[in-house]
Amino acid sequence: MQLADKVILITGASSGIGAAIAMALDKAGARLAIVARRQEKLREVASHLHNPLVISVDLSDEKQAREMVRQVVTHFGRIDVLINNAASIIVAKSDTVSPADLLTAFRTNVIAPVVATQEAIRFMRIQGGGHIINIGSPGFMMGIPFYAPYVCSKAAFSAWTRTIQAEWSGTEIVVSEYFPGYIKTDSLPDSRLGSIDQDFLMAEQQNFIARLFTKPKTPEDVARHLVKLILKPKTLAYSDLGVKIGAFISNIPGFRLSIARQLAKNARDKKNLSIFDAP
Repeated sequence: MQLADKVILITGASSGIGAAIAMALDKAGARLAIVARRQEKLREVASHLHNPLVISVDLSDEKQAREMVRQVVTHFGRIDVLINNAASIIVAKSDTVSPADLLTAFRTNVIAPVVATQEAIRFMRIQGGGHIINIGSPGFMMGIPFYAPYVCSKAAFSAWTRTIQAEWSGTEIVVSEYFPGYIKTDSLPDSRLGSIDQDFLMAEQQNFIARLFTKPKTPEDVARHLVKLILKPKTLAYSDLGVKIGAFISNIPGFRLSIARQLAKNARDKKNLSIFDAP
């Protein structure tokens, strides 16, 4: 697929990976629809692009998730690529995480991309094809401490991605899963632990494997990879070899627990957290 004039919908496009993807695809000549909740941030991103369709949407609302796809088709006449990138990231201790937090994460990280995909493929089938790219997270295999709502929902999202890959194999709909690993952005999570920065799980003194798994990439790195993924679709793609190795190591219980235990200790030391809250 050549990118010139292809219609591409990007969710979570107001910052981080989504904004970087939009910049890279715009430069390649694609026609873009950029989606996020924060309209002011979206407008700022749009000011650097060539006449994108800007849609302010709360993806925790299923109806809005469906409607954004219809708006894209109404505006451009088609949709060639849907990039499900938006994510809710809530930081909390696992023994105190609330059902409401879990529901928030699942509505944005699973239900929204599911209904958006279902809506998009209706039009993709009519037009003769399309490409779904789901931005996953290898963190669910590791079990990232204090990110339970996020990693649980990303595990479910991965299961959905792999299910539709099997069901739709051999059809005109191509489905790709992309694992970006740890990305350094200016987006802060919704924290139940007080003020935190993005590096609160990291420490200078940690073993080689932990450093490898948590070595940050930039949104621009990911954007370059995703342009290549659109041009040459794959079933599963990683942002780099380190992420691929980390995903493999996550299937070895001893290594997985060693890394995750270190991350948990780093966070507890920085935030003076106990393992369990008082009953």
